[in-house]
Amino acid sequence: MTIEIKAPAFPESVADGVVSAWHKQPGDSVARDELLVEIETDKVVMEVVAPEPGVIEAILVPEGETIASEALLATLVAGAVISGDSQPEDGGVTGQHAAAEVVEEGSISADAVPMGPAVRALLEEHGLDAQDVPASGKSG
Repeated sequence: MTIEIKAPAFPESVADGVVSAWHKQPGDSVARDELLVEIETDKVVMEVVAPEPGVIEAILVPEGETIASEALLATLVAGAVISGDSQPEDGGVTGQHAAAEVVEEGSISADAVPMGPAVRALLEEHGLDAQDVPASGKSG
């Protein structure tokens, strides 16, 4: 399903905006709420994010072009994935495997790590164990 990516509705006092920076290009995979483009007005810089995960199909407005409120900026193929080799160029590992390797280097007991209820719920929701996630806080 193709989704239209539109500029946000500008406030009444703003007539138009300029596409200041595209953060994704056609063919790039995007996650929900991932930043796609920045639109600069005389008062504010607005960010447009992906409404759904998918692949950018086409960019219809290039950087530097002036646009009106709610102008069509790009199209996104929802749920699409990029076909081809998913191995990183450096030959390394990705995703959960990389996180697991980091944990093996300095394994921490789940009982030793203080976790709030929201963290526990997220771990359970994603089927993860606390030991699978490297600590990044100030105490570890």
